[in-house]
Amino acid sequence: MSILGEPYGGALVDQVLPSEEADQKLRETKDMTGIQPFIDFIYDSEKIANGAYSPLDGFVDSTTFESIVKNNRLPNGLPWTIPIIITIPNEDENAKEIKEGEEIALLDWDKQPFAILNVSEKFEYSKEDFAKTAYGTTDTSHPNVYDIFYNYGSTALAGKVKLIRRLELPTVKYELSPKETRDLFKAKGWKNVVAYQCRNPPHTAHEYIQKVSLENSEIDGLFIQPVIGRLKKGDYKPHVIMEAYKQVVDGYYPKDKVVLSSLSITMRYAGPKAALFYAIVRKNYGATHYIVGRDQAGVGKFYDPYACHKIFDEFDVGITPLRYKETFYCRACRSMATENTCPHTQESHVLISQTKMREMLKKGMELPSEILRPEVIKVLNQGDVILE
Repeated sequence: MSILGEPYGGALVDQVLPSEEADQKLRETKDMTGIQPFIDFIYDSEKIANGAYSPLDGFVDSTTFESIVKNNRLPNGLPWTIPIIITIPNEDENAKEIKEGEEIALLDWDKQPFAILNVSEKFEYSKEDFAKTAYGTTDTSHPNVYDIFYNYGSTALAGKVKLIRRLELPTVKYELSPKETRDLFKAKGWKNVVAYQCRNPPHTAHEYIQKVSLENSEIDGLFIQPVIGRLKKGDYKPHVIMEAYKQVVDGYYPKDKVVLSSLSITMRYAGPKAALFYAIVRKNYGATHYIVGRDQAGVGKFYDPYACHKIFDEFDVGITPLRYKETFYCRACRSMATENTCPHTQESHVLISQTKMREMLKKGMELPSEILRPEVIKVLNQGDVILE
């Protein structure tokens, strides 16, 4: 029996084909209908097949879609907040002839086959229901909602996904599968692992809550896994996020206490529902505990900053949340603190958002040393670090 917690639903999905079978399937793709899906679905295909989205073994069918949008649960009752769908590209006329029961090839961004989808159902879905349920709005100024209405097709395909080969990612050296992280944690003798979700380079507030979590006597190790797949305009570029984290992990953490990896998927800015979804994913990677800060996976003013804390009281997904309030540097305390530990007024607090930090970078302003390690400042000052 594993010393780690069980995957979500009890078993880790593994539909990555062995090399010989993958080679055979690759040859067969020449006679299959092939589609190049929207980039969100390319990332999701790999994560379904390698078990990151367990217990899902394929893109959801109409029954599962309706169960999620109406109940925030899979048909078997397990909590699940964001439908994982794939749609037919609107401009692909040949793909519209796809039949149920057909095997089709999924093509990556270079139009090369990387996975097989066994189509079990072809169905129309409500974009309005998807947007309202997952993101709480139909306002297309929300980046994911914009995608649903303008980049997703109107016809979804359900079915199991089998991976022929891993995606060729720019940060592939950081990308680990759930099986690989679980094997790594076991080799380290870790039983309780706390996971940290992020999409930005680290500042000292992040470092503070990570290290406070490591101070917990129950915790054996920290798993830092930034989302670096498809982010939105104005976010940091993936290689910048990973290089900044590597500098901090190498310089300021015990080497036997931290694993740094990447999660190449499209960022879901769904506030509390994304926090729950990301916790489930990290459970599949082997985490037993999950750090929840202020406004996790939020965007703009769409969500209550602490709704991401409350959702774990509503849904039990088998992972222990470690909740933290907003963290800042206090000049009077001369340390990182929260409202729980600091008696001083806001005049003593150095509090800076990632948005403000990006504005400072664009203007060539000096970044605050109280908030950022010098190694991170160096990485961010290299230029061309923001997605345009």
